[in-house]
Amino acid sequence: MSGPSHPAPTSVSTPAKSGGWLKGMILGFLGLGGGAAGTYATAIVDQVVKPTKPVANFAVSTDGFTLTCQNQATGESGWWDFGDGTPLEPFSKEQPITHTYTKPGSYTVKLTVRNYLGDENERTVPVDVAAAAQSEPPPSIGAFTVQPVSAAVAPATFKLTADVVNAASCVWDLGDGRVEVTGGGKVERLVTFEKPGTFPISLVAHNGKQGAKQSAAAKVEAPRDGSTMAVLKVTDTGNKVERLTTNESVAVPVPSDKTQPTFAKVVHARPGFTIAEATIGDAPPSAKNLKIEVAPDKRFAKLSGTWVGDLKTTNKAAGGSDAIVRVKFIQERATAQPPSVMVVTGMFVNANGAIRADLPLPTAPAGLNSGKREYALEIRTTGSGKSTTVLQVPQPGKTLNFPWSGKQNGPNWSITYNAKIEGDMLVVTWVQGQ
Repeated sequence: MSGPSHPAPTSVSTPAKSGGWLKGMILGFLGLGGGAAGTYATAIVDQVVKPTKPVANFAVSTDGFTLTCQNQATGESGWWDFGDGTPLEPFSKEQPITHTYTKPGSYTVKLTVRNYLGDENERTVPVDVAAAAQSEPPPSIGAFTVQPVSAAVAPATFKLTADVVNAASCVWDLGDGRVEVTGGGKVERLVTFEKPGTFPISLVAHNGKQGAKQSAAAKVEAPRDGSTMAVLKVTDTGNKVERLTTNESVAVPVPSDKTQPTFAKVVHARPGFTIAEATIGDAPPSAKNLKIEVAPDKRFAKLSGTWVGDLKTTNKAAGGSDAIVRVKFIQERATAQPPSVMVVTGMFVNANGAIRADLPLPTAPAGLNSGKREYALEIRTTGSGKSTTVLQVPQPGKTLNFPWSGKQNGPNWSITYNAKIEGDMLVVTWVQGQ
C-alpha cells in the first residue's frame, strides 16, 4: 500500500457518471439511429443491461499499526481513503486489503465504489490503531488503599484509592457480587456496604494482554445499640457528549466544460451525530473560493466553490473525474445517561465538643454535560439490634438544598440537625434541646 511519504492527491480519475457511451455502443450494434435511438435507448440500457447498484461493504481488523480490510464490496471502480492523509488507493476486488499507519490514533476508513453507469455507494468505518501490546510497558498499581470514611459499621462507606499506570481499563471486584469497570490513572471512589461482613476487594488493571492486580479487605461490623448515623444519597443525571474528529475526502464531480462555473455538495453528519465544526484542508488547484457552512440544525454541511483553470486538463478521464477536497469534521453525539446513584454514610461522633458526621461527597461521573445533582438525607439510630430512620428529607416532590436544618422532637426533648457543604464534605451536626 502507499506510504505516508507520498503527497496527498488532488483528483482521482473515476468512471463516467452517465451511460451515454454505453447507449451509443448498443444502438450501433443493433443498427438503430435517429428517432429509433430516442425511443429505445433508455429502455434497452435500463431493462436489459443496466448493472446492479454497487455496494461498499467491508470489515476491518487491526494488529498494531496494520489495518486489514476484508473486502466484500461490489462495483466496477472506486477508491479507498484510509483517513491518515496518504494518497487514495484505487478500488479492486482483491481480498484482503491491507494498510499500515505510522502512528497510533483514531482514523476513519472510507470506501467509495461505482458501477459503469455512475451509480455510487460509500461506507465509512472508524478504527482505533495502537502499538502492539507486547511493545508497551506492563500496567502497574500504586497507592492502593481501602479505608472506611468513619466507623466501619453497617451500612459503612469505604474510600478506595489507586494510582494506575499504563492501563486502558480497571476491573473492580467489590467482594459482594458487584463488579465494575473504570478507567486508569489516579482513581478515588466511594463504595458503601449495606450489611456486616468481610468483603475481599480486588483491582485488576488491563493493558492489552498484560495485567496487574492488588487486593485488600473491607471489614464491616454490625450496628451497635445507641449509635446514630447520617446516610446521604446522591443522584447524578445528565447527557454524555461524545466527540468524534475525522478528516474526510469529499469527492466533487468535475464538469466537462465551463458551463457550470460553481459547485456545491452536501455532506451529512454521521447517524446520531451533529456537526460542531467543519474546516477545509487540502484542495485541488482547479477549485477556488472554497467555503464550507454548517447548517443551522447541524445535521449537514455544505461545501461550495468555483471552478478555475483548464477543466479539460483537470478532467483527464473521458467520462469525468472527481476533485478531492479534504475536510476536517468535529461531530458530537449526546446520549442521556442512566442515573448514577451513590450512597455515603457517616457515624456521629463527638469532635471538639460538637456532635457531627462528616460525609465525603462523591465526584460526578466523568463526561456528563448539563449534569444535575440531587440529594436525599436520612438520620438513622440503632436500638435492640435494629436500625430505624428517625428523620428523612426531602419530602416526595421536593428538593434538598444545603445549608439545611431540621428538627426531631420527642417527649421533653428535641434534636436540631444542621447540614452544610464544606469543600468536598457534607458536615452534619446535631444540637440537643429540651
